[in-house]
Amino acid sequence: MTASNIDDVLQVDSSVQAFLDHLSLPLVHPLNYTTDEDSQVFTSHDELSFVGEGVFELPPIAAASFASGNNNRYHLRSNNNELLPTPFIGPMSQMELHDHSLYELFLTLTKIGAPLIAMGELWLRLFAFYMCPVCLVWLVYHRERKSNNNKDMFFSILGLASSAVLFTDSLYVYEFGRLFGFSFWCMAIVLAIRLALLSIQANPPNSVVTSTKSKSSGIGSIRMPDKNILFQSAIFICIFTTVVVFLQSDGHVGNAHSNTILRQMPHPGIDLPTIEPGLYYCKSNPLITAVASNLKESAYTYDVQHGATPYLVSGDQRTGITFLVNSVEEQQYIRVYVSNPFDGEHLALDIAFPFDAFNYGIGKRKLIHDSMKPVYLVLHGLNGGSHEEYVKDLVKRRRAEGSTVVVLIARGMMDTKMSGWNVFHGARTGDVDIAARALRRGLTLLAETQRRPRRQVLIGVGYSMGAIILSNYVARSGKHCSLDAAIAVSGGLDMRQNLNFRRSMRLWQPMLTFGLRDDILIGKYARFYKHKLTRDQFLSMLRTTSVSALDVEAIVTYNSFNNLVHYYSEMSAMGDRVAEFGLLKANSNSSECVADEWGRISNTSIPFAVLQALDDPLVGWRTIGTERPQELVDSGNGNVMLLLTKAGGHVGWPLGLNPKANSWKWMSDSVRDFALAVDESMK
Repeated sequence: MTASNIDDVLQVDSSVQAFLDHLSLPLVHPLNYTTDEDSQVFTSHDELSFVGEGVFELPPIAAASFASGNNNRYHLRSNNNELLPTPFIGPMSQMELHDHSLYELFLTLTKIGAPLIAMGELWLRLFAFYMCPVCLVWLVYHRERKSNNNKDMFFSILGLASSAVLFTDSLYVYEFGRLFGFSFWCMAIVLAIRLALLSIQANPPNSVVTSTKSKSSGIGSIRMPDKNILFQSAIFICIFTTVVVFLQSDGHVGNAHSNTILRQMPHPGIDLPTIEPGLYYCKSNPLITAVASNLKESAYTYDVQHGATPYLVSGDQRTGITFLVNSVEEQQYIRVYVSNPFDGEHLALDIAFPFDAFNYGIGKRKLIHDSMKPVYLVLHGLNGGSHEEYVKDLVKRRRAEGSTVVVLIARGMMDTKMSGWNVFHGARTGDVDIAARALRRGLTLLAETQRRPRRQVLIGVGYSMGAIILSNYVARSGKHCSLDAAIAVSGGLDMRQNLNFRRSMRLWQPMLTFGLRDDILIGKYARFYKHKLTRDQFLSMLRTTSVSALDVEAIVTYNSFNNLVHYYSEMSAMGDRVAEFGLLKANSNSSECVADEWGRISNTSIPFAVLQALDDPLVGWRTIGTERPQELVDSGNGNVMLLLTKAGGHVGWPLGLNPKANSWKWMSDSVRDFALAVDESMK
């Protein structure tokens, strides 16, 4: 078991034991076996011994660089054709990373400034809605003061900057319209200029001469500009920058002659969503129509009238504040392991069973498995696991209702051991496929033993990167999908579009990249990358400031994808079609783009819901992949549903005046409502 409060568990009910017996997966990581007798505990099932239909693991050129041997599938070979042992998983010192070069270490450390600058701008955008009126009220209240008070100057510049954010920032404009911010900006300009004129009257422009002592020449003088000049210059810079940003609101075309794909992309400008929020589904599909009919309106409606936190007014706030304040108590898991037949890598599944309702006394409870309630297979975010707060929120709420929740731990996460060189990347769907097949097999065998049809639905749930992978798996596997239904939360269907999400790349990605690089790439797999990458490539990975740039070295180069667009195409459920919004030149799209207008997403064979907020600051609204949402859900057999909310942020959707008290209730309940709607519709 894994968790902090294991003592709360009295015992495991026979229903849990029956589920685990039919699942027939080891409770101990196979790499921990010390004897041949122990290794026999890990049984191989015929149903799980082959690679699933339609799954993606590695580009062909990468698979060819690995060699199979006796129980050593897909281990890297040296130039002498000898199997190379898997490197030690763990951190390396900064000097080791830089080959003991202080100069290279210094160059890397200078890149730390990018996340700090991004954090400063992000904090300004987070609180501009509150700071702007406070600053303006301060200036109005002190309007009769005829001095160059430093506080007045500070509030004037801060008010001007925050009003400029309200006027030009896409999320604020999307929320309130352009006139709202423009009004504050004009007021801030008037008050700032008025204060500057009053300061000039009180202190005519001059240069202040200050004396300093010089060791060589005694007393010297340095002429410093008057602070009024600095204040006026700051006002001019704020106004000029705001005007320039406003004039670029419509965007501009890319550089068609550039050799860099990212520079060929058109600049989207302020980039306001052009699709409407709401529920989109295919009305000619009887099952999907039934699901939509049984789905509560609250599952796709998020606004103040439905309990949304009224004072969080932008996608940045609904994302950042939610993660800052929310916390959920630890949950109890039983961990089992399943092996991916492609490369033999062992994956951890953390299973959370519900407690029974009987009161055994304080701190004494029994784990059970209810065969009539939905089972959830959860895919966590990029740097997470079963300990991720929003994952624990879903686990806590669903197990309280009697459901069993299984969390697939991405390979290598939560300090799980690796047996080979194939580290995590977002285009691999084989891991979720084998996990889903193992669970489906266990549920089916359990039902057969109990001499009843399997009525327990298996629902896939993905968050952020997990949602991207889940979407890709559902689309690629088509009729071979082992899930009964799936819902992707804050993921994207076409991640190529995020390559052009300039706002996210500037504000959020430097901090995300800093964390990913330090916690995962350097903290765990630095030796993997240092062996396979050239020195320049490895140093470039250490110094990147955006997720896309990090993907170039850590994913594209390491796994031999053709380029970044190729990787994002393989990673996306809609990555095999020509990108919309004029994103790429015709010859820059993936070479595998199909003639069919909708591509593999039209192969979806199960009810599949995409829950997305249009103000998501990390995964832009364009990653939905199209401006024609109704045509998308009508494609193929019409099994795709879109649940689009105007607000909510990224894995956010805070509720109530005290969002901490509700944590991720809206999001977790929307997942539950979809699962119950599917369950009811399939009866």
